[in-house]
Amino acid sequence: MRLEQKASQQIRNVKAAFKRILLLAERVKNMNGNIELAISIVFTLFTGGLMMLVYRFCHDALTYNRRFNIALLMLAFVSTILLTLIQNNPMLSLGVLGSLSICRIRTNTKDPRDLGFVFWALSIGISSAVGAFAVSFISSLLLGLVLLIFNHSFERKKSRMVIVRGEKQNLEPVQEMLGQTQGSSVQSKNVFADTFELVYKVRVEEKEEENLLCKISKMEGVHGVNILSPKTKVA
Repeated sequence: MRLEQKASQQIRNVKAAFKRILLLAERVKNMNGNIELAISIVFTLFTGGLMMLVYRFCHDALTYNRRFNIALLMLAFVSTILLTLIQNNPMLSLGVLGSLSICRIRTNTKDPRDLGFVFWALSIGISSAVGAFAVSFISSLLLGLVLLIFNHSFERKKSRMVIVRGEKQNLEPVQEMLGQTQGSSVQSKNVFADTFELVYKVRVEEKEEENLLCKISKMEGVHGVNILSPKTKVA
């Protein structure tokens, strides 16, 4: 009887030890999960901040939307949380997909590039949730550099609308001057009894723009010269 009692007591002790080990492993697993979630969130905020800077430098004062830029960071953050929650829970993933299916986005994007930034934000959130930090950072860095390089090359030569008003007798010299300008094309030509108004579209750099403005304004019979951007909003 004593041997049986000792054996049963040892079995209970072994079971209790196994339960303690399982509880400890579960706690360590939860701690590791919390640490991984914190790392994913920090990485999302960091990479999302880089994306926000690229978005800001790729837009001018007329096309930049501060609220949309903040929404991009929110989108990356929320996608990280959602994907982390549904990774190991198929039933929860179905519920989340069902709840998201009733959401509709009706906001129209002013710039086609904004749609690309939306997918960029989603990719940051997804890659952070699955732990693909290196892929996310390297791809985001390369994409940001490419966008900045292309944006800088396009901004060097912007389209400008040149409006010249003057006396009718000096129309031909002004037309010759504008015709010799690189990338110039006639948009409008109005000739009145004693005056004229020319509207040309030119594509020059900022330094050439100042020189062109000075040359035309110094010509005889020119009353005024205006240079506008095609995106300028007139109240």
